[in-house]
Amino acid sequence: MSLRVFILMNLLSIKIVCFSQQSEVEKDAIEVNYRTKIVALPALFYKPETRFGIGAGSLISLKTKKSDTILRPSQIRIGAAYTQESQIQTQLYFDIWLKSNEYVLYGEIGYYDFFYYFWGIGGEERVQESFNVSFPEIRFEGYKAFRENLFFGLKYTYDTYNITRTDDGGRLSDSNYYLGVDGGTISGTGFAAKYDSRDDNFFPTDGYQINASVERFHSIIGSDFKYTLTTLSSTRYFPLPKGGVLATNVFGRFAEGDVPFFHLSAIGGSKRLRGYYEGFHRDKMMLGWQAEYRSPLFWRLRFVAFAGNAVVAPNIDAFLMRRMRTTAGFGFRFLADRKRNIYLRMDFGFSKESNGAYFTIGEAF
Repeated sequence: MSLRVFILMNLLSIKIVCFSQQSEVEKDAIEVNYRTKIVALPALFYKPETRFGIGAGSLISLKTKKSDTILRPSQIRIGAAYTQESQIQTQLYFDIWLKSNEYVLYGEIGYYDFFYYFWGIGGEERVQESFNVSFPEIRFEGYKAFRENLFFGLKYTYDTYNITRTDDGGRLSDSNYYLGVDGGTISGTGFAAKYDSRDDNFFPTDGYQINASVERFHSIIGSDFKYTLTTLSSTRYFPLPKGGVLATNVFGRFAEGDVPFFHLSAIGGSKRLRGYYEGFHRDKMMLGWQAEYRSPLFWRLRFVAFAGNAVVAPNIDAFLMRRMRTTAGFGFRFLADRKRNIYLRMDFGFSKESNGAYFTIGEAF
């Protein structure tokens, strides 16, 4: 990791408060013998990358030790879906808290048979083409607490991209145009740190969630590409009068080395800069921010409004304000589980270059 990236990460991390009062999570967790809850429902969702999708899923919220009054609740999501773009996705997601919050296991395992659009890299002219790919995916992070709310651990990332179709005459059909157009395996491991003082795992209204990691992708651990990936995300939640919440998020993703086009830093998607198709802009480096105002309406409904900026570049020195992309939008939330604050989400994001609608579960950040 270069010195410039290290300095930038420290500037972005704002102010990490390494002490906190008793959180609402701890207060709520005083209930002894926390009951495991399993919700199995048909899955219906919409994203620009998939259009409508339908399938089946289960959401499991539990405590690994029911009588532990300090322990945060864990969450497991299992699902399989088929989309309007003839995509298949299966996923197991987990966020497991253990031994009075001393250990945390986080990640996902999935298999995808997907269709994607591609517009180019960096400052290239936006020319749309498409490709099909199938791949297994593994994401894993394991942490140990070293003081209250502060964790250090290890991280592992794995994908094997099998590109099955590209557009005739397109850039992705030329094996010499971009690194990774013939597919390949990425396998990387490294160190991770997190600071988490949120008052609720599912719908936080106060506190910080800060994550940082450095991973090395190398042939020694099975990767076809050699590069270093540094990531940072710093989120702050501010409680407001009458049940409102302001959530702010600063994020960065910095890749150095021989990075395949499918693992470059990308703008867009259902979590960052909603309104852009995921990957509409991509390059080695990305830096951005977003903010969201969340307010109760009536009954189980809430209203949100959000906005953000992000920029991609081949290196730190190439970040330019004129390449900054902006999105804004609004959405609604439906409280599906009052006791555990689990929301269904519907968002509408807008930008000068594209728009997007999103219907899924859980907050964007």
